Amino acid sequence: QSVPQSVALLLADTRRKEEKRHAKRLANRKSACTSRARKKALIEEMTKENAKLRRQALILSYLPDPVVVISAEGVITFCSMQAERVLKHDVSGLIGANIEDIIVPSSREAIRRLIRDLVIAEQRALSSS
Repeated sequence: QSVPQSVALLLADTRRKEEKRHAKRLANRKSACTSRARKKALIEEMTKENAKLRRQALILSYLPDPVVVISAEGVITFCSMQAERVLKHDVSGLIGANIEDIIVPSSREAIRRLIRDLVIAEQRALSSS
């Protein structure tokens, strides 16, 4: 039996569309698989980095000297247990505070200069490596 040309064209068009849909489904599956693998690798990397940071914070917290970590903007991001004892402030109240709000007014300019000098030194070290 011969198939009319118009029906043959419709069948061929339907096959092409189905093949195109199938190829797109395969591409989407492959993309999703790759995306999941990337996400999993990123989560593993972040988990390892967080564990490393927690270990470092634990080590710093037990040093006999007070340790206060501040950002370039002067915000306190970490305090050791000894800092709490010496500064007579609760660590949870210090974290997130600006160092200038805590120190005596006569020391504020010295702290600003120190932060500026440390940021410059860090930028130089990073650019030379």
